[in-house]
Amino acid sequence: MTAMTGVRPLVLALLDGWGARGERDGNALALARTPIYDRLAATWPTTQLEAAGEAVGLASGKPGHPQAAYATIGAGRPVEPPSARIARAFASDGPNGIAAHPLLREIVSRVRPLGGAVHLIGAVTPSGIAGNQHYMAVLAALLSHEGVKVWVHAVMDGQDTRPQGGIDHLSEFLDDVAGAEHADLGSVLGRAYGFDDGCDPAATATAWRALANAEAPYTEYPTAYLDECYRKGLDDDRVMPALASSFRGIRQDDALLLVNLQPDHGQSLLAALSDPLAAGLAQKSPVLSGVYSLVKLGAPLGNGVASLYDAISFAPGLAATLAAAGLKQLTLTESIAETNLSTFARGGAASLFTGETVLVTDSPAQIERKPDLASASITSELLAALKKGEHDVITAAFANPAVLGRTGNLKATIAAIEAVDKCLGKIAAQIDKRGGTLILCGTYGKAETMLDPETGGPCRRTTASPVPFVMIGGRKDVSLERGTLADVAPTLLHLCGVDAPATMTGRSLAAAQTADRVSA
Repeated sequence: MTAMTGVRPLVLALLDGWGARGERDGNALALARTPIYDRLAATWPTTQLEAAGEAVGLASGKPGHPQAAYATIGAGRPVEPPSARIARAFASDGPNGIAAHPLLREIVSRVRPLGGAVHLIGAVTPSGIAGNQHYMAVLAALLSHEGVKVWVHAVMDGQDTRPQGGIDHLSEFLDDVAGAEHADLGSVLGRAYGFDDGCDPAATATAWRALANAEAPYTEYPTAYLDECYRKGLDDDRVMPALASSFRGIRQDDALLLVNLQPDHGQSLLAALSDPLAAGLAQKSPVLSGVYSLVKLGAPLGNGVASLYDAISFAPGLAATLAAAGLKQLTLTESIAETNLSTFARGGAASLFTGETVLVTDSPAQIERKPDLASASITSELLAALKKGEHDVITAAFANPAVLGRTGNLKATIAAIEAVDKCLGKIAAQIDKRGGTLILCGTYGKAETMLDPETGGPCRRTTASPVPFVMIGGRKDVSLERGTLADVAPTLLHLCGVDAPATMTGRSLAAAQTADRVSA
């Protein structure tokens, strides 16, 4: 395949949470001042891409989210998420069912003879994104049936569900496990306490003290405790850890089982519980019978934690295909969203490909006080790379609209979007000087819907909105077809003159208009 004229350097700016929605009400993207983006989108070829549901490997109508979006972009096709395989296992009573899983049998064989307990740590939510309370209930019942003591540590959602809807989810969960003789609720805590990727270390330490040492307030009635938190203005994800009256901490010979659905969830908390000294906490962990996760965790924790199911995986993807073509590529992101590009978009590849460089900038701890996050640093690195001219393809991820959008803070989200817009201006100016191509691509919707249409309160969930795709550089009269996120990788490869592998079912959005233009 031949490349388009003047493509390189090719820069892909991924805009998390940048969804398309016509209404202005509660639309942070419409309310923000984005003169650079508006000018680029009005001047250059623009289209919209489907970024939710079946287009990204999810059930029809399901909102998009980072794992599905980045995996689809990297693979050039919708990729079945681990949650789909897990759902089949929990629905099966046969040899492939969860009850017959060898690692589950291993946990029982290790813990039961020693009189230890299994600590289930997972999200009590029906969302199926951060977790699934049904899986928690099934595992609690299965382990209890084997005569193993089970302590459930209920991580409240509030982001992929209504901000204060957890009280209903926890009530339903407690009803579901009421018949499990040896299973009890050990604690309740918000996902901001060590469960989300990029959690504040102080919050993780608070959660560690609660679970490891039982150093937290006790509550006789967990749902009443949630109601009290709501009256204080706290959403589910920010509920401070509270303990059941009978819980006394994690003890020797106990085992930990993180009930996660994504490789970046629960990492901080599990790392602290399994090796507090390495996590910067001044106390050794008791000798545990084992540490496990439902889905394989990302580096560095993943290699030391046995997992029941592998994380998302595919090959070859965009990064591998560019490397095989001899192109040099640079990936820029920040720590709060590192897994999106380092794991999801690369199909779980454990090492860098030839000619590939990944740079990760630390995200600030107090994100609502610094809505620009690390966007300025990412942009600075990108501009320096453009000036050096050593890379053919540069990918930069701007997580600001999604990360701030998930807080429900409209003002901070608007500030985050405006910060990204300024960065786009600097990048576009340098691309114009060098005659390259800049692609702006949303990954999934969020910031365009900041108000819940049912309650009128903050909406913190991701959405099923389409996302924009803008191609800057070359001819302005090119007409881009409407497509899906699966078309991003084939389009980039086409622009670089590289044949897409047969596994990519997406198509180049510019193929029909650029077939007659060849590289000089």
